[in-house]
Amino acid sequence: MDENVSLIEIPITGMSSGKHGFDYELDGSFFKAFGNQDIKDASISVHVEVEKESLYLGVECSMTGEVVVECDRCLDDLSLDVDIVKNLTVKFTRVEEEPEDDEIIILDKGESVLDLDQFVYDHICLSLPLQKVHPEGQCNAQMLAKLSELNGALHEDKDEGNPFSGLKDLLDGNDDK
Repeated sequence: MDENVSLIEIPITGMSSGKHGFDYELDGSFFKAFGNQDIKDASISVHVEVEKESLYLGVECSMTGEVVVECDRCLDDLSLDVDIVKNLTVKFTRVEEEPEDDEIIILDKGESVLDLDQFVYDHICLSLPLQKVHPEGQCNAQMLAKLSELNGALHEDKDEGNPFSGLKDLLDGNDDK
């Protein structure tokens, strides 16, 4: 993502103790900024609830909406629902240490903003299924017919050049000799 542009920033300098809410709207440009070409478009509402204490921030991030991707089967657009709630703890310290938990971020006491772009991007992408396909019967019928036709032609070509294709007849008891 472009280092100079951040869409989900929480101003922490001057924030009083207690709970604070922030709302953001994301579209396809958010994912394009990360170089993601799989997500064609999006409409996601992000609500961030921050509870500030003296040495840490408790962050609850809710992401709801939908993303548009390409169906792996028919290549048409496919809308996938996004409904995620993730918690994050932000600790302030001057000592650079690597957190042991993915849900903990260590910030220097001098930091003025909390940038949640990468956090939100990662969790939305991880929530998507590995196989992105329409429910049964909703794929583009013309594309499925063409795929079926090509698949049948592929199997026919495979049997013609196979020197062992005659053995199948022996096993089936269809020997013509």
